[in-house]
Amino acid sequence: MEKKYLTVSALNRYLKARIDADEQLQKILIKGEISNFKHHSSGHLYFTLKDEYSRINAVMFASKAKKIPFKLENGMKVLIQASVSVYDVAGTYQLYVDNIEQDGLGNLFLRYEQLKKQLLLEGLFDLDHKSKIPKFPSKIAVLSAYPSAALADIVRTIKLRFPVVRVIVFPIPVQGKDAYLQIMKTLSYVDSLGFSTIIIARGGGSLEDLWNFNEEALARTIYSCKTPIISGVGHEVDFTICDLVSDYRAATPTAAAIKATPDLVELQQNVNNLQYTLNTLMKQKIALNKQALTKIKSFYLFKNPDKLFEDKKAKVDYLYDRLNDVFAYNLTNQSNKMKHLIQSFEHQTNLFTITQQNHINLMMQAMQQLMKQKIQSDQEKFYFTLSKLNTLSPLKTLERGYAIILKDEKLISSSLDLKSGDKVEIKMKDGMKNAIIE
Repeated sequence: MEKKYLTVSALNRYLKARIDADEQLQKILIKGEISNFKHHSSGHLYFTLKDEYSRINAVMFASKAKKIPFKLENGMKVLIQASVSVYDVAGTYQLYVDNIEQDGLGNLFLRYEQLKKQLLLEGLFDLDHKSKIPKFPSKIAVLSAYPSAALADIVRTIKLRFPVVRVIVFPIPVQGKDAYLQIMKTLSYVDSLGFSTIIIARGGGSLEDLWNFNEEALARTIYSCKTPIISGVGHEVDFTICDLVSDYRAATPTAAAIKATPDLVELQQNVNNLQYTLNTLMKQKIALNKQALTKIKSFYLFKNPDKLFEDKKAKVDYLYDRLNDVFAYNLTNQSNKMKHLIQSFEHQTNLFTITQQNHINLMMQAMQQLMKQKIQSDQEKFYFTLSKLNTLSPLKTLERGYAIILKDEKLISSSLDLKSGDKVEIKMKDGMKNAIIE
């Protein structure tokens, strides 16, 4: 009998037809968390719907996606109405989504993620801002519900580990609407009291139960506190904004108590270990020093101490001779330098004297030449002036036959200045004569 083989596409089409014929798979209600979300340019939405143990691919076509009143994001918890079918091209089954609604728990998770990103960008989680937890606190404040298992664990652990520390409990509401407001008020008050360390703690719970420790206002209050704060909120898998902004995040309330205190038993063991180590090291050191002392005692110089002084004396003599040689050498060297400087100074002085003498001689010659020229020039000017004076002199005029008439020793230049009977003096080139005017 001949075997009949199916093609892959035929098998996928068969499975698709069988699943599409199942009425229970054509309208199902399913909830989960969105991951691998992709908003295609066509408008279709592709994502994976998952829970704690499994996952399934999903698609929502653009015609239905545009009716969603909110924006899908990774991590969002949703309630989905869909049908199940096979995508025969790939041979995979997937959800074909008709409607999506937000799940309340998913909204809280998105708020948590958004606030965490915001505070991270603002620097509220920076390690540089976090204070060191004191190793040996004097008093510890514990903010927790009273009574509670978490508080009992903390107090018991502290008393077992470090009974000398003072522990004061400040009851706070750890759950319920606006409980964070009372936590903030108590925390601000405790921060002003001068405690060594503050522990904020509560037991585990759901995201809704722990939500007061995810409030932004409480995170900013913790950030502004001066006292080192340990957060012991929830169990190891629980992370809150309070954990991230505190100076130290403990996995559990008990772990917070361990971080806040030293263990006296461990400290005593450490002291004993250190004491044992110190004793061992001291014994080794003493043994080594004894060996060194024995070796020193057997040193030949201690058996013959004169040898030590002779060697030192010889060294002193050697250094003394070296010092004298150095002084003598330096003295000779400095003396030679001084002679050389004196010779150089004398030579430079002679050169300077000769140069200056030559310069003075040249200046004297130049001055004599200038004086001769000046005298000659002045003589020429004098003779020229004398010649002009001779030309204008009245004596020259008298030599040419002219006479000068004086009356009462005053020069007469006009006949109108004389009248009959006036006595006058007539000056001629060879003498004076008196005359009377008629």
